[in-house]
Amino acid sequence: MKPEATIQSEKYAKNIRVYPTYRFFVNMLIIGPILVPYMLFKGMSYSQIMLLQSISAISVFIFEIPTGTIADKISRKLSLSLGGIFLGMGLLLYIIFKSFYIFAIAEIIFGIGLTFNSGADAAILYESLKKLDRKKEYQKMEGHAAFLIFIGQAVGSIFSGFLYKYNPSLPFWISLVNIFIAVIVATSFKDTERKKSEHTYLVHVFKSIHISFKTPRILWTVLFAALMGFSFRVSFWLYQPYFQTVNIDVQWFGVIFFFFNMIAAFSSKVLVKKYYDTRPRKILISLAFLLAFTYLLPALLIFPWAIAIIGLQQIIRGLYNPTLRFYINHQIKDEYRATVLSLVSLTASLSFAIFSPFVGISLDKSGTIPTYIWMGTITVGGTLMLILLRKLQKIKKYRSNE
Repeated sequence: MKPEATIQSEKYAKNIRVYPTYRFFVNMLIIGPILVPYMLFKGMSYSQIMLLQSISAISVFIFEIPTGTIADKISRKLSLSLGGIFLGMGLLLYIIFKSFYIFAIAEIIFGIGLTFNSGADAAILYESLKKLDRKKEYQKMEGHAAFLIFIGQAVGSIFSGFLYKYNPSLPFWISLVNIFIAVIVATSFKDTERKKSEHTYLVHVFKSIHISFKTPRILWTVLFAALMGFSFRVSFWLYQPYFQTVNIDVQWFGVIFFFFNMIAAFSSKVLVKKYYDTRPRKILISLAFLLAFTYLLPALLIFPWAIAIIGLQQIIRGLYNPTLRFYINHQIKDEYRATVLSLVSLTASLSFAIFSPFVGISLDKSGTIPTYIWMGTITVGGTLMLILLRKLQKIKKYRSNE
């Protein structure tokens, strides 16, 4: 009979092996290249599309903490399984119906699915590595999982545009099957033995909020997530308008997204390792400036090949989550980890929910290029303010230690 310690180690090792597979299938939504055209096909305007994304973000805002607390106080495994189920339900509504109001319900359901996954997946990986004294491998493991996702999405993207031409809903059906597989894979996770919060739900939540706002590094991360939650997440919804501005046909969107995903895959596999020992905050700041550059320069160079500059946003996609999650995980105790991760995600969603409708209005009223210009300006200004905030935090800490 195996010793208990060996059984536990095997359990944690299995979580580490299963994690990339789960992340692959739950993220293998090949609808990215055709999502905006699909929604336009369903009768939506740009303003309605961005309003739907705002509704989704509000859903995430409302349910982020409750679902994160379920992961902390009950089960990471349960949270991940429920996440896949809700994501699948949201996709199914988009396939069947053509109503803005039904789509709004779909976005709410999809948002709930995102919140069940948010924090729980990162927590189960980090804690499994920590139990095996391998937590320094976290960024590499996240980068490897992201690499597989981006390769899969790259291949899927090639077919997405052509499948859309054949049947607009076909990429959605394929994505739905992938999510169903993810739910099955999630059942093979084993919850980690960890200290669970002994507080009631509300006390646990308020303590997590207190930690987030009283820990200077976490507070800085929350504000950084608010900036990137809007400026980076909205970048996806600006691809199609720019492609249209430079007269690129929809059937080539998938090919473009293939190259985008390959850049993201390279970033998650190679650059994560290259900058493994670099301070996480330095990487995050660099990514924010890169984002601003990819908004402003294409607005000045308006021609098809400028999409190569926009493609540099995929470097951000490859590095952002592994770096941010490692930075947060390193600061937080086990019993609050998923909830604090959810709080950071919640802040990003709230920022996106508040400001994304203005992007839709800007696209409808002013056009693509002015929207790119003011997005780049906001990103630069917000990043400079965050640099100043961190300097002020260090000065305050220095003075308090005198």
